[in-house]
Order: sequence, then C-alpha cells, then structure tokens
Amino acid sequence: MQRQSRVWLLWTATTALVLFSAGAVAWLAYAGWTQREPYFHDDFAGDANSHVHQGGWQAFGGTWQVVNGTMQNIADDRGAKLMNGNTHWHNYTVEADIQLLSETGDAGFVIRATQEEVGVDSYHGYFAGLRDLDDTLILGRADYGWHEFRAAPVHSGVYTSTWYHLKVIAYECTIAAQATAQDGSTTIVSVHDPHCIQNGRFGLQSYSTGAVWRNVELRPASESELLAIIGRQIPAGPNEPPLVPALTDLAEYQRDTAPIQRELRDYRTDLHALPIANLRLLAPNIPSHVTIHGVVTLVSPILYIQDSSGGIAIPQARTSRPIQIGDAVEASGDADLHDFSSVLRNASVRLLWSHTPVPPVAVTASQAATGAFDAQFIETEGRLVSQQGSREKSVVLRLTEGNQSFLATAENPSPAEEPHGFEIGSRLRLRGICVTDSAFTHDEIPFALLMRSVEDAQVVAPPPWWSAQHVVELIFGILTLSFALQLLYVSFKRSRLRAVIEERERLAHEMHDTLAQSFAGLGFQLETLCEEAQPGSVMRAQLESTVDLVRFGHMEARRNIAALRPGHLEQIGLAKALEQAALTIIKGGPIAVRVFVRGDAKQIPLRIGDTLFRIGQEAIANAVRHGRPRTIQLRLVCGRHSVKLTIRDDGEGFSPQDECSGFGIRGMKRRADGIAASFRIRSSRGHGTSVAVRAMLPQTMLSSWWWQTMRRGMWRYSQHGKAL
Repeated sequence: MQRQSRVWLLWTATTALVLFSAGAVAWLAYAGWTQREPYFHDDFAGDANSHVHQGGWQAFGGTWQVVNGTMQNIADDRGAKLMNGNTHWHNYTVEADIQLLSETGDAGFVIRATQEEVGVDSYHGYFAGLRDLDDTLILGRADYGWHEFRAAPVHSGVYTSTWYHLKVIAYECTIAAQATAQDGSTTIVSVHDPHCIQNGRFGLQSYSTGAVWRNVELRPASESELLAIIGRQIPAGPNEPPLVPALTDLAEYQRDTAPIQRELRDYRTDLHALPIANLRLLAPNIPSHVTIHGVVTLVSPILYIQDSSGGIAIPQARTSRPIQIGDAVEASGDADLHDFSSVLRNASVRLLWSHTPVPPVAVTASQAATGAFDAQFIETEGRLVSQQGSREKSVVLRLTEGNQSFLATAENPSPAEEPHGFEIGSRLRLRGICVTDSAFTHDEIPFALLMRSVEDAQVVAPPPWWSAQHVVELIFGILTLSFALQLLYVSFKRSRLRAVIEERERLAHEMHDTLAQSFAGLGFQLETLCEEAQPGSVMRAQLESTVDLVRFGHMEARRNIAALRPGHLEQIGLAKALEQAALTIIKGGPIAVRVFVRGDAKQIPLRIGDTLFRIGQEAIANAVRHGRPRTIQLRLVCGRHSVKLTIRDDGEGFSPQDECSGFGIRGMKRRADGIAASFRIRSSRGHGTSVAVRAMLPQTMLSSWWWQTMRRGMWRYSQHGKAL
C-alpha cells in the first residue's frame, strides 16, 4: 500500500512538473512574440493575391491589387482598409509614398488599430492622411465613429496622381504626422491624447477615393525622432490650435503653380471626340483612328469605358497614370467593329477628371441576351445554378433567368473577398459589364457579366424550399413516419391480442383448478356411492347415469380448457396447433388426421392465426361430433398476400340450408368477418364437409406494391446514373 502511494505521488509530481514546464515555455514564447520590436518593410513585389496573402495583409473592403511595385485600391469605397502587423505593437513609426486617385476623399495610414471590421471608421485606432477635398493633412481617432483632432493645410496643395511622402509616429500618448510634397515642403500635425490607445497594428486606408502606396516601412519609434519632427515643444491637446511650421523659403512655394498648370493642360480635351454608339457608323474593314470620351466602368481584366450612348472595350490600354472606376477619360485608338459593340485597339488613355461613377442600367436577362447592352454597365437578376471552384484569380457563377443562362465572373478578387458560399438556387442581383464576346461566353451562353468584385453579387431571395433535395427529404421523412406508425399499430394490436390470450390462459387455469377438479372429485364420489348401491336397483341405475353425465361434463371442461390454451400458437405454428387440437379431440380414436402445409406460416400475424385456429378447432369438433368421419384433412396455404385454411372430412355430411342457423356455423362466420376473411362451407349428405377460410395478410410498408414499385424505380435511376 505504501509503495502504491509513493508511485502515485511520484507520478503526480512528474505530471505537475511537465505541465509547469510546458506552461512556462508557452508563456515565454508568447511574451517574446508580443514584445518583439516592430519591424516591417514591403516593396510590393509579385502579383496581387499571392503577395497580399504571403505578406500578411488583411483587407476590409476595397479592391486591392499590386501593380508595378505599388499597392493600389482601385475602388472608391468609404473606409476601405488593408491591415497588417501585431496588435501588441506600442511605439512605432510608419511611412510610405502615397498618391490619391480622385479629388473627393482622403487616404493615409491607420495606426494602433484593433477590432477592425468592414465599414466606415469601423475600428479602434488613429488615422493620419491627406485629404484632397480641402488640401489638408488630417489626424484623428476612430472608435466606430470619427473624431478629428487636427487638419493642417498643405501649402503646395493636394493633387490627384501626385506622389507625397507620409510619415506617422506614435510614441506613448503623442501622435504626429508629416507630409512631404515633391518640392520638399512639409506639413506637420500632432496631438497628445491623454486617454490614448496604447497599442495596435497598422494599415492602409482610403475614403471615397482610390489610392496608391509604395515602399511601406515600419520601425520602432523613439522620443528623439518625435522631437525632431514637432520640436521640443509639447504638442497641443485635442482642443488646442495646431502647430504649423513657418514657411522659410517663399520662392519654393511659388513653384507650386507648375503642377497646377500641367494639370489644367491635361484637362484640355479633343472637341472632335465621337460618341461611342457612332462608331457603328464607320466603314467596316477599314482602320479608323478615333477619339472618344467616357467614364471607366471596369479596370480589370479589360478596361471598359462608357458614355450615354454605349460602351467599349479597350484591351492593353496605355495610361500615363493609374485610373480607377468612375474616372472620366479620353481614349484614342483604332476602332475595331464587332457584332454588337466596338473594341478600341492600340489606344492611349488619359485622365480628364475623377469621381463621376456611372449608375448601372437595370435590364432583364432576356434584354441582355439580345446584345443591345454589350460593353455596358448593367444590373440584372438570376437564380444561381452552380458556383464553380474559386480559382486563384477568379470566381465564376452560373445563373439562369427564365429561359436564359449566363455567367458572372469576378476577375482578380480582393483579398477581403473570400469565396462567398452562395446557396444553390438563391436569387442574386448582379452588377457588371455585359459582354457577348466568345472569349467570355465560349459560344455556349448569350452573354456574360464581368463584375468588379464579388461584392457586386447580392442575395435577393434564398433558394426555394421545394428543391429536389428537400422533396427527397420530405418523402423519406413521410416514409419513415409511416413505417414507425405502422410498427406502432402492429405492436399495439399484438399487445392487445396478447392480453386476450393471456386472459384466456388465466381462465383456462382457473377452470382447470376449479371446474375440472370439481368434476373429477364429484365423479369419484359418485362412483363410490354407485359401488355401495345394490346391483340392479333404481338407485344404482340413477347413480350410473349421473356418473356418465359428470364424465361428459369433465370431458367438455377439458376440451374447453384446451380450446382456451392453443398450445403456444406463436412458438409451434398454426398447422401444428391445429394438429394437436384435432388429436386431443379425437383422443386416439379411429379417425386419421392428415396435415398439408405450403408456404411460410411464420409470416401470419398473431390475430389472424388465432382466429383461423378457432375456426379450425370448431370445424374439427363439429366433424367429430356429427359427421363420424374416417379421415380429416387440414390444408394450410400461405401466400405473399393471403393465407387459406381448409378443413375437409369424409363423414356423413349435412344440408347447409338446414343447418346454417346453427350456433357453431354462425360463430365461425362471425370470427371470419372479424378479420375481413371469406368463409365458405360446402357439404351434402353422404359426401362429407369442407370448410374454407381465406384471409388477406396486412400489407406492410416493405411489402406493399407501391413501395416495391418505388424501390424498383430508385434502383433503375441509380443504374442509369452509374451508366452516365
């Protein structure tokens, strides 16, 4: 016992030591991971999706892609974020070159952020960035709502498609941002937040504009670096005026008008630009160099622009600066006429102005199939038939509407757009460019939709309940319920009949222990008195007659007891029970009993078997009592749907017209009617008697004709599916 206690203590101590060591190692690893110095650098080399996922970026809205060493958001979502880093990072500096693509929003850095979600200001953290709407450098805090601390004017102005270097420092509770223009001028904003957010990760954010970032770098921040930007003065609080550095060289800022003049020169447009629809009027098979104006409706995989008259595709377009959806552009190139729209080849595209999105045209699938809306931005609806496996760079949906089938494709999905689990059969509302080009339709469908992102597909209605799967499940449920109810009904009937049989056995025992024993005792007493009486006397004759009556009553009591106890009908079977009952009634007399059985008698339900036993027992007793036969034949035929019992004897017979009102025959008919069986008796004087009973077996679920038919149909369907 003591040895077992020592072993138990040793095992407990070893387990505790191992658990403590594992916990210590895990804690040290976690502490080392959370307290590591913040270092990060990304020059955006590689393609969009593979780079974004390998670089640890996580998108919340927007359409992000890597192009020529830059990270671009080409959508003008409100509050699109691309996050990275560790939520335990505390003091760090992040900087990069940044470029805005439209004039109505802002873009910059999110720092010390946690609990990010898709949506405007849906995070806890700080934001610093450039705003083109009022040419300012802004600094504020987001707590699922925006609180702006500072907005300092950028003296050189904030222009689209112009590079600025943005640097943001978070040291303790002081946040500072510095924007440097191409001419070297700087703008600084800073704030001291007494209730600051202590740590969080960083990210890129744009609001109501597309934007471009390059050379993103993050490193630990120091107090000396912070003081080098804001000076040795303590930064102002959230409600105090901002600190703006003085201008030291006015001549440098006078050169700021040069970019503005260049921008104004870019806005001069070709007055001879043609409407897109008029390209259809050009002579076919003759190269024509044309100039058109339109608004960008799709950037990837092919550039599409659209004006009020129609749309056009521009493959391999040459652009001097990044463009985004909603930009108004001028395109010049060679017109190539197709069946329903045109293609502009060898085209150069330049930006006119930004942020003029085109609303989609609501059309039906039948209208889109005519080709009248080829190369145009449309909105339509359809029911999802299949969603092909999302490849690395595309998501393909197959839909139907009425008698039309079409595809919807989202090329180069954003990292935030994981494959949507649209349910098959859902009704979707989709936006995209309608194309009839065989490169997208594969000559199998009338048109295809090129969506900007998977977000352009929205669920309008869930799939209908009456789908093939649900119908099969309903049928299976009904069949299972029917089978269960039938089993319950059969079990109830069997238990009820079993109770009747048990009651009969109880009565048989009572009769055996009381009535039969009384008859036996009474007969013994009468025989004793008869032996004491004088031979030949009247008393002796009366006693002998009384003894015969008692013996007959004893015999009838024993016969009734045997009738109440059918000899365990379930165990020995109906045929054997009838044979035993016949032998009991005959009692070794000169009557021969022959039994013929065909089929499986085990499938006879207990209620039907008991009723047939009672009818057969009564028929055998009647033959023995009244017919004086030499042979009694018992024939039992068991089929799939019915069972037939025939009792035939070669006795004296009788006239059924005279005897049909007898109690025994009426009792047999009543028993047959109780199980809905047909009853027939044939007899004539001198030719014996034949009693036939035919009962239908109850059709269970597994033996009914409709179940057999459905099972055969399902088997044929499975064989047909295997053949396909």
